[in-house]
Amino acid sequence: MCNNTELELPKRENKLLIFVVRIIWHVNMNNFSPDSGILFLFMTMIICCNLGCSLGCLDEEKRALQDIRESMGYACEYFYPDRHSVDCCRWDGVHCSPTSSHVIRIFFYHEKQDEDQWFPDMSLFSQHKQLQELHLEGNHIGGLTNPEAICELVYLELLDLSDNSIEDVVPTCWGNMPSLRALKLSKNRFQGNLTSFLANLSNIELIGVSHNLFEGLLPFSIFANFTKLSHLDLSYIYQLEVETETPIWHPSFQVQHLFLAGCNLNRQSGHIIPRFLSTQHKLQNLDLSSNLLVGNFPTWMLHNVSSVLSLRGNSFVGQFPLGRQNKSSLTSLDISDNHLDGHLPTNIILVLPELYKFNASSNQFSGNILPSLGELKNLQSLDLSNNLLSGVVPVGLTQNSPLWYLNLSNNSLHGEPLPENCGMPKLTWLLLHNNLFVGNMPACLSNCSSLKLIDVQHNQLSGTISNLPVFMQLGALLLGANQFRGHLPKQLCQMQMLQFLDFSKNKFSGNIPSCLNNNSSYQGIPLTLMTGIDFSVNELAGAIPYEIGELSELHSLNLSQNLLTGHIPTSFKNLTNLESLDLSHNNLTGQIPPEIVQINTLSTFSVAFNNLSGRIPFNEQLSTFSESSFQGNQKLCGDQLLRKCSGNDNEDDGGKENPNERAEDSVLDNHLLFYSLVFISYAVGFWSVIAPLCISSNWRRKYFATVDGWIEYLSDKL
Repeated sequence: MCNNTELELPKRENKLLIFVVRIIWHVNMNNFSPDSGILFLFMTMIICCNLGCSLGCLDEEKRALQDIRESMGYACEYFYPDRHSVDCCRWDGVHCSPTSSHVIRIFFYHEKQDEDQWFPDMSLFSQHKQLQELHLEGNHIGGLTNPEAICELVYLELLDLSDNSIEDVVPTCWGNMPSLRALKLSKNRFQGNLTSFLANLSNIELIGVSHNLFEGLLPFSIFANFTKLSHLDLSYIYQLEVETETPIWHPSFQVQHLFLAGCNLNRQSGHIIPRFLSTQHKLQNLDLSSNLLVGNFPTWMLHNVSSVLSLRGNSFVGQFPLGRQNKSSLTSLDISDNHLDGHLPTNIILVLPELYKFNASSNQFSGNILPSLGELKNLQSLDLSNNLLSGVVPVGLTQNSPLWYLNLSNNSLHGEPLPENCGMPKLTWLLLHNNLFVGNMPACLSNCSSLKLIDVQHNQLSGTISNLPVFMQLGALLLGANQFRGHLPKQLCQMQMLQFLDFSKNKFSGNIPSCLNNNSSYQGIPLTLMTGIDFSVNELAGAIPYEIGELSELHSLNLSQNLLTGHIPTSFKNLTNLESLDLSHNNLTGQIPPEIVQINTLSTFSVAFNNLSGRIPFNEQLSTFSESSFQGNQKLCGDQLLRKCSGNDNEDDGGKENPNERAEDSVLDNHLLFYSLVFISYAVGFWSVIAPLCISSNWRRKYFATVDGWIEYLSDKL
């Protein structure tokens, strides 16, 4: 426990304050005048401000805060690292009333320093009787101890427990807290029935309970008398069914922010759009995504919502008509992943002039890309991917454009990937894959210094990339499945932020640059971001650079179907996070390095169809791969192959094959010829010695004399 004894410096401050005030009082009493009285009050206020005239936090509240901090894993020194911080009202995240010195706000946003779960005792918080706001967002809370104690906080207006892992059932009494105005429980594992808990919060203004495990039916009629409701988030509670149509009800609120994505909206009513929305005229943000809502596109919503409208992931059909609508103030519109068809409306610039973000992807829109989209002066994010669009990319879309995100993937666009004189200085994400684009890499990209992703995979682009600009912020360069040729550019070595490289299925030749280990971003890239290196199906030659083994956080490496030679680098032992390694269909020689068994994360592995030799290293990981991972290597042996290893199969012949040795092997493999040669050799050797001994007595005497001499010599030695 932390020592609660007051430190001395604040006491000295108080004594100094009293001493100064007494001097001023004495001077004023001897020379009293109205002006001197005002001077006295003024000087006292200045001294209070500088020396901290405060009653200080209450002892019992300070002790409770210390216990809370300790339960989070903080040392006592955190509370008062210097001698001025004994007063808990001065601690970070603690706000006190200026009149009563009671703690009224606790802001512990993402305070917990480690990732161990925290199970706070809520009775410690309940000791702050005048607490108005409690913020505990993002503190790895796994559950609450004494959760009912919160109900003792009769002045509590805001409770924020979002972004934790709380698995508790919400206490019933939370729904009866008289002063509660805002409740934030999103991104937890709260369970149970939501209806009975929310029904009594009639004075609530903000409810955020998205991304939890609540279940059952939630009739929207329970909110009918919530006159102050302005923010409601029930998104992505997959076991919940939100029903807005029955029973019949009439809203008494004008909600401003409404998020009902992924909550099985109106499943019982046939997935229709909630009718009450037509009565809401103050909506700023509306999200009805991922509910399979049916019908034609609700054009009227463009004018009921003033800022952000998301209708993604529903089943709206027909065209996207704008008609002769008045101007809308919408800044973001997402109609992706529906069944809309026809052409995009030509008057989009007139009806939606303020668009900042427009996402119409994953529909069935056809025709050309509207040049008028380039007239949307605020448009920074445009996604038209996964449609049936054709034609070329209009010049007007890319000239002096504020776009930072452009996705035209998975269409039937042709011509140059970007107009010759494109100007998009803010462009950060460029996705053009799976179209019919031809020609070279767009030269105008040299003006896009902020690029983080270039994806032009699965087109018909050609030429070299020797003049590829150095993109200092580029994280992913995806050129696969085109017809690029030439050497891999040395500029790759200067792009320090590279995380993904896909040059597969092209005609690149030459060596793999050995500088790849300069790319420091391969060191410690988060697992969710790292795809790796894919240079497969090219004409790359030479040895695999040893330096690739220094990319210790690499998760995928595919060099298959090239002309690579030499040995597999022993440095691959450093790739301890590698999940996929494919070196198949090359001309690699030598052994599979024994060090490779140190990679125990592999789920995909192939060295098939090379010229490898020797024994396959054994460990539990490699033993899980089938014969197909090793086939096509005539001198490779091991348990995974039908070819078992002999005693000297660990010897490395350097991968060089001796043709005479192969001929001898083929002859000696004939058993009849083998035994015939043995018999003839034995007969010739036997009779060449025995026959002279039988025929010549002189030969016999010399032979036995020699043998006797050797026997005597050896006897003397022993």
